[in-house]
Amino acid sequence: MIILPEPDEALLRECEIKTFRSSGPGGQHVNKTESAVRLRHVPSGVVVTSRTERSQHRNKAICLQRLRQKVAQLNYRPAKRV
Repeated sequence: MIILPEPDEALLRECEIKTFRSSGPGGQHVNKTESAVRLRHVPSGVVVTSRTERSQHRNKAICLQRLRQKVAQLNYRPAKRV
């Protein structure tokens, strides 16, 4: 069972944040800015990335949402049949 802190700031303190250049279509803007974000939750080892938006700030917010969703999937245990 993985327990994440509720506020985003506390969750970010538990994560390693790495930025990199996004690949794919997008023209010259993609080649200049490091807007893609990779979050690694250190206690659990869960890794999520986002490179859909042009803003690093928005990509970080998307990563936090995806991290919470992924941990919820990992924590899910189906009810036992009786």
